[in-house]
Amino acid sequence: MQKGFGSAPKKKFQKDSRYLKFYNDEKYAADLLRNKKIKEAKNLYLKLLKSEYQSYEIFFNLGFIEKNQKNYREAVKYFTKAKSFTKENNLNLLFGLVNSYILLKDIKEARLILDEAINNNPKSDLLIFNYAKLEEDLLNFKKAIKLYEKGLKLNTENYKALSNLAGLYQKTERYSDAIEAYKKAIKLQPQIAHLKLSLLTCKSFACDWSEPKYIKDTLKEIDNLEQEICPFDLLYLEDNPSNNLKKAKHFFESKYKRASQKLSYAPKTKIRVGYFSADFRKHALMYLMKGLFELHDKEQFDVYIYSLNSEEDELTDELKKNVNVFRNISDISDEKASFIAREDSLDIAVDLMGYMKKRGLSIFSLRVAPIQISYLGYPGTTGSDGIDYLIADKVVIPHEFRKFYSEKVIYMPNCYQCNDSNRKTSKKEFSKTELGLPENAFVFACFNANNKITSVEFDIWMRLMKKFKNSVLWLYKSNDYSEINLKKESENRGVESSRIIFADMLCNEEHLSRIKCADLFLDTFNFNAHTTASDALWSGVPVITKQGKSFPARVCSSLLTSLGLEELIVQDNEEYEDKAFSIATNRIYLEDLKNRINQSRTTSSLFDTKRFTGNLEEIFFKLVKNL
Repeated sequence: MQKGFGSAPKKKFQKDSRYLKFYNDEKYAADLLRNKKIKEAKNLYLKLLKSEYQSYEIFFNLGFIEKNQKNYREAVKYFTKAKSFTKENNLNLLFGLVNSYILLKDIKEARLILDEAINNNPKSDLLIFNYAKLEEDLLNFKKAIKLYEKGLKLNTENYKALSNLAGLYQKTERYSDAIEAYKKAIKLQPQIAHLKLSLLTCKSFACDWSEPKYIKDTLKEIDNLEQEICPFDLLYLEDNPSNNLKKAKHFFESKYKRASQKLSYAPKTKIRVGYFSADFRKHALMYLMKGLFELHDKEQFDVYIYSLNSEEDELTDELKKNVNVFRNISDISDEKASFIAREDSLDIAVDLMGYMKKRGLSIFSLRVAPIQISYLGYPGTTGSDGIDYLIADKVVIPHEFRKFYSEKVIYMPNCYQCNDSNRKTSKKEFSKTELGLPENAFVFACFNANNKITSVEFDIWMRLMKKFKNSVLWLYKSNDYSEINLKKESENRGVESSRIIFADMLCNEEHLSRIKCADLFLDTFNFNAHTTASDALWSGVPVITKQGKSFPARVCSSLLTSLGLEELIVQDNEEYEDKAFSIATNRIYLEDLKNRINQSRTTSSLFDTKRFTGNLEEIFFKLVKNL
């Protein structure tokens, strides 16, 4: 590697008295950089270049300084110059240059550089894996998968690459491939808890129950390892609020805890409340909360929306018209996002995501308002000292279970779940035949995502169908694997797979219309139907649920209680089966239930958005008053 003045021979510039001074200046600049004295280091490097003294290290370090200061074109210039000083395959340099091009939105040039590097180094698995990770970050999953697969042919022992590949298989619903990749990664690193949990999650999405003992044993192993794992994934696998609190605290401490500012309340003429989510679009959250945003009392409240998703649609456009301020903070850092929110001088900040998405709690951990609340999106405790309150009701969190929540619990007087009283149902009337359902059969239904279904519920459902021959089970189709496996499981239990009928996704308005063809909605246990239960009840379909202990295992109980239908809440498996069978075989009772649901829809608190909004605002008034 050449260092010195232009192309002067080494002997000449070593003899030059200036060389030693500049060489020492370069070393000093590197020390300044290590000590985070960026400005001084940069100035000294530029002074050296002005003196025509050059080296790989100078251009390389200037490249990273400019990149960190968001001067990406300057960064490209210096990285390119550094590249000309070396023939070595330096990944730090290569990806500094590539990332600078990406930040300039010049993805084509970034890929050309990487393709050239791989052509020159076809057996560098490290280079291929880094290229794969970049494509993964760019959401180009198809190419990332090919690159990981290519790299793993060169190095079968890289568990991180296997884990990343498994995650991409999971995202693209290739669950069978994901399961095999996770198993290989676990074999290489049997002491990593998140790999084990990811494997169980994939098996649940595919409804792969082929190893029941393995699932139980793996859950115990995850507990024994005491490592940080996402607590959200556990909610589907067990009804254990105590364990969820422990895992949530550990996860927050490991991943999100930061030094936060203490914010004081600044009195204003109106209360300023901010809602944070990545789902202000066609999503269950907006179908539930749309009416709340419309009905917030704008004389008393300024409503701010902070969107963590660049994807917007007509529901987003409608929302913008009904709030005071809409900010899209999806493409900025947590620090900048929290700074913007603090500059808005919020009194109350409401996180609508929890651990369902990556960014919500990382922003709230920096503190954006004197009062910080978790609501709706995440059905459980965050274990976070950055969340002051959790909005619930006395069904989802009865007093004896409050000990399982790190937040102070705010009790709504009725059901905690907000619903839109003006939900649109398609005028299209579906017949059973066009939905693939037999016209004269009794239709048991469950439109929950298939990963909520476990073998425990399915055993009961199959026994019901064996007892009631003229019945079918109507399920939502989450993916091809779950359909194949559930049909296989039905045959194993002596029920013809043709009696299980799968429904594809429809727009919400049409789904609310088609669900009317169901006779009885069968709830899942660990993780109840939430929005899907509201959909069924809105459309007049009875829902039977077994009440559990954790928040997500009690949501359906809360919905039914608010409608005065406590008789559809049971406490054990046997009662669940008996109740479902008695409803299915008693048409008079079934019609009575449907009539009562339709009457309650207009009179109960569940679908009264105006009442819910008023109750929530009353809580907000009290919280601010107590600051």
